[in-house]
Amino acid sequence: MSSVTSTISLATITAHRDIIYRRTLGRRLHTADDAARWVDEVGFAFLFPDAGIEMPSLWQATCGGVRPIPNNHHDRDLGHVWGWKDSLPAQRRVFYAKLLRGKPMLVALDCAPLFYALTDNFGDEQDYLAEYEAGALTVEAKRVYEALLAQGQAAPTSVLRRVAGLEGKAHMGRFDRAVAELQRGMKIVKVGISDSNRWGYAYVYDLLPHAYPHVPEQARALSRRDARRGLLRRYLANVGAAPANKVVRLFGWDASTVDRLAEDLAAEGAARAPVEGLASDCLVWEDLRG
Repeated sequence: MSSVTSTISLATITAHRDIIYRRTLGRRLHTADDAARWVDEVGFAFLFPDAGIEMPSLWQATCGGVRPIPNNHHDRDLGHVWGWKDSLPAQRRVFYAKLLRGKPMLVALDCAPLFYALTDNFGDEQDYLAEYEAGALTVEAKRVYEALLAQGQAAPTSVLRRVAGLEGKAHMGRFDRAVAELQRGMKIVKVGISDSNRWGYAYVYDLLPHAYPHVPEQARALSRRDARRGLLRRYLANVGAAPANKVVRLFGWDASTVDRLAEDLAAEGAARAPVEGLASDCLVWEDLRG
């Protein structure tokens, strides 16, 4: 990858992010349609910002700026975020999962196959068995997956807990970890909410190939390198610049893989450059190099 010796100002990076992240009052999100279109624009975003990870977030885009998350559930912006993260996946307008660093995130439908291509899935309901036999899937995740498989349709967590034999407080942590594992492996996906438990609020899950058949179909045409390159391209276009070691940490790829991807993207204008206040070894998107 080519290198740029001149230092890029942090103000330039911040201004770029304010536009992409919708961190201005004039560009903030007002409706569910706004939110769906924005997710399509950025490709993937966290629900809420994380101080240690650079990423667009639905929260900041809704607020139109940087604002602490309030404890008051009557807050207008917080109400929008909670509502849209339930309604948009239920309408199959965006994909909801915990795919990066275990954080809740929204993914555009055209970006989901890129993540799927990095898993060991082939789009078959029985993919999980090979992973379990290889020791790559926990017994709890296997039980929850088979509980959903046995239902033959989407089911709320209250049903999955019972069928998987993971009911009660004693098993709550084991069940939650199993669901997170299955989401991270893109085997199941949230598709709605239900009032079937005693709190009147439960997530509804389905097998991913049932809910989003286009995802495994499109992923089959992608190599892992193609998928990683596509994700890194979208990420750099959003954040403007990122230290190489932060890219490694976010995606869980090794440094040599990131180096190869950076070389691939050089033809599209990405380069290594120092960024004021970030690092001397940053991957910088073409629009910011002036």
